[in-house]
Amino acid sequence: MRKKVQEALHQDFNRWSELVDRAAHADNEFEREKPALAAAELEMKWIRTAAEDWRTLHDQWCERIDRARASLKSQYALL
Repeated sequence: MRKKVQEALHQDFNRWSELVDRAAHADNEFEREKPALAAAELEMKWIRTAAEDWRTLHDQWCERIDRARASLKSQYALL
């Protein structure tokens, strides 16, 4: 799964680079707008994905801490 995410990120980055390059070399504002907006949409996708990944990691960490606390409490209860 991790490998697929990395490949998708590399593809998105390559696409983003192309869009930024096209926007930078556009002859006029009209030609610049579409690739610039598409690049901004990719950036927002990355931000949303990063936020979702962070929330998932945070939730997993909290669950792990809760299990560790429960384990310690049960061990102390046996003493």
